[in-house]
Amino acid sequence: MNSIDTILEYIYGSNDFVVTSHVNPDGDNIGSTLSIYYFLKQINKNVYYVMNDEMPLNMQFLIEDTNIINSNEFRELNIKNYNLIALDCGDSNRICIDDEIKNKCLKLINIDHHASNDFYGDLNYVISDASSTCELVYDILIRNEDINNTKTIDKKIATALYTGLMTDTGKLTYSNTHASSFDMAKNLLILGAETQIVVQNVFGSNPYNFYKLLGEALNTLEVVNTKIAIMIVTQDMLKKFNIDFKDIDGIVPYARDIKNVEVGILLKEKENNEIKVSLRSKFYADVSKIAKKFGGGGHIRAAGCTINDTIDNAKKKIIEETLKEI
Repeated sequence: MNSIDTILEYIYGSNDFVVTSHVNPDGDNIGSTLSIYYFLKQINKNVYYVMNDEMPLNMQFLIEDTNIINSNEFRELNIKNYNLIALDCGDSNRICIDDEIKNKCLKLINIDHHASNDFYGDLNYVISDASSTCELVYDILIRNEDINNTKTIDKKIATALYTGLMTDTGKLTYSNTHASSFDMAKNLLILGAETQIVVQNVFGSNPYNFYKLLGEALNTLEVVNTKIAIMIVTQDMLKKFNIDFKDIDGIVPYARDIKNVEVGILLKEKENNEIKVSLRSKFYADVSKIAKKFGGGGHIRAAGCTINDTIDNAKKKIIEETLKEI
């Protein structure tokens, strides 16, 4: 693994950057990417925020003033000799840009906290027991302030970093929360993070129809062997309530949080025979191992994968593998 100083030295010695993250954007994904994007602009680098996916509704407040483009739009700019910074992405195959852009970069800088990360970058800053990638970016920016005697973390960066920290730690309640996470939250508050705006937008702004959909999803709830709870969201349910696929990940904790349940599972039917699986655990089950069985990955307590089969067959398969793990 490379040191923060090595990564900062390379960044300062280069000019053009693409920043991106994993598919299906979430709070840590957006918060870490946006923070690096703002930092690069501060130090007068040419930087392009490139993502092929749409942002969830509850994260739109972060990116209102940010120009995010897709891979085709970046290609049209005909930028040469750029570096790629991939944040919060444990697998190079899940980077949310076209392979051509990945393959043509001068160097790929990999900043991440997934245990499954195989150090795929030319430069790697990967710490698997960090609470979030935002905490790693926070450490990088604090180090930049120290060695360059300059203020880096302004209100916008503080708010973005706070968003990623809160979402990946479940508002500082998950087992990946450390003393350093509380220190970071305190310092971001001092630095101007708009904490109430984060709380209101991320955790308190679900549309009415989200709860109607949640009601139908809860009607599919099934507990298996007292330790596994599983729910289903179908395409028909999404269409009925006009809820976008990208905006339903907040449902899965309802399965995990049942008394005596260790693993909560949400099956999300994205297309016919394309089932996205979200897994969450409480105390001991490593759901990343379950996800890996199906080509996915993630963290010990939060992971995901895709099963290309009917929703009924996907349910049987994921339950079978989860029973083996617990």
